Amino acid sequence: MTLQEILENELPRWARITKDDPVIFTRISLLRNIKSTRFPAALPDEEKKEAAGKLDEAVRYLNDHGLGTFLPYSMESLNEQEKEILSEKGFLPDGAASLDGNSRLYLNEDGSLAIRTNVHDHLAFLGFSGGNTVYSLWKRTARLAEEASDILDYAFDREFGYLTASPQFTGSGMKIVSFLFLPGFSLHDRIGSLSEFLELRGFHLSPAAGKADSRYPFYLLENTKSLGIREGDYVSELDKILQEITSEEKNLWKDTFESSEDDLKDRVFRALGIMKYARRMSRKEALYLAGLIRMGINADMIPDEDGLTFYRLYSLVPDSQVAEITRSSREDEGSLEKWRSALLRDVLKDL
Repeated sequence: MTLQEILENELPRWARITKDDPVIFTRISLLRNIKSTRFPAALPDEEKKEAAGKLDEAVRYLNDHGLGTFLPYSMESLNEQEKEILSEKGFLPDGAASLDGNSRLYLNEDGSLAIRTNVHDHLAFLGFSGGNTVYSLWKRTARLAEEASDILDYAFDREFGYLTASPQFTGSGMKIVSFLFLPGFSLHDRIGSLSEFLELRGFHLSPAAGKADSRYPFYLLENTKSLGIREGDYVSELDKILQEITSEEKNLWKDTFESSEDDLKDRVFRALGIMKYARRMSRKEALYLAGLIRMGINADMIPDEDGLTFYRLYSLVPDSQVAEITRSSREDEGSLEKWRSALLRDVLKDL
């Protein structure tokens, strides 16, 4: 997958999910740094260039050993809108500021694996998957980091673990984010108890839309532990937790649908009608309606032959993505709302 395809919203194959899977996608980052070398933000130009050469060599080593064909893309010329898109999609960290010719993004063929170099940390091994596949995703991503260590000496402390630019990730050097769709938990007012359960196990659940609201049952599940953990055991625990959440969400959703079938069908088909015919669509309304469409897919009311319908809708929520696709101004809200509605109509035109 190319950088331009990502910026223009070409959908990756890994984004396919089954109709009733509450795990929309998971992103894993494994952060590593070169031993005895300052973090990229503190490196003089010449030393940063030297570090970039070592990192380039490491990626070539991975390619030569059959771990994928990772193609390099310089991030030096990215504008602010493009940085925002890459950040929203997990390829760049939040707040990535000055990127120069030594900052690169390597992408594999289907966009499920990527390697970022010389941004906040020297290396970030990135893995992406749709659905509940967190353990297998970690295994694939961790293998890249492990193989690259054959020719790179990582900054590692026996007491603290991997040393990272952000103290939050020192230890395992791992960041996990799972995007969940939980209408069953939301409508049964079970989000609070689920959140407490997760906190006790080292994970944090937060509303993706800013605050808890049953109209927006989207949640981000993130790891909170990095020091003193065994990566494999921790990810295995998360895998089991996601299986439990999946099972309980299906039960809660079934109960919700059976007890409120007529009301839910009305809401879903109204949402479909609005999305198919509206001429203006705000970001907030698009997210709300996309959630109802996802409910309709769960209940077999709306077909989803390739498992990408929700992802297509969700990817058109951000202003930055709509502006990039249509070459519109981020500042012209009215124009963005018109373009967003047109793009959403195109997604649903055959339904």
